[in-house]
Amino acid sequence: MPLKPADFGIIFFALCAVIFSFFYTWSGGDGRPEIIVKSENNEWIFPADAEETFTVPGPLGNTVVEIRNNRASITASPCINQTCVATGAIHKDGQWTACLPNRIMLYIRVNKANDGIDAAAW
Repeated sequence: MPLKPADFGIIFFALCAVIFSFFYTWSGGDGRPEIIVKSENNEWIFPADAEETFTVPGPLGNTVVEIRNNRASITASPCINQTCVATGAIHKDGQWTACLPNRIMLYIRVNKANDGIDAAAW
């Protein structure tokens, strides 16, 4: 059965909807990036454009976290192998770094405007 002009219109609009939803989903929506720093007992949340250097206490001692130019990194830690320092800075949604021996983790997430609504809420 040959395609009719209306079929091409439906296919075109469906394709546009798929492309739009793909780019909207992968662009992170309209949210603001946040840097989350977690230790065993505390959690700190900073906007990605913050300019901070601070120490986070852990079981082995203090870990130094630096946030500069929309990037976050662990610059010093009391752990033996210093893998967390060698990892470098993170700057994209979903990236993370951690000092596992000192139980410190930092990661970046995009705080979307509808963050409190999920499938279970509907």
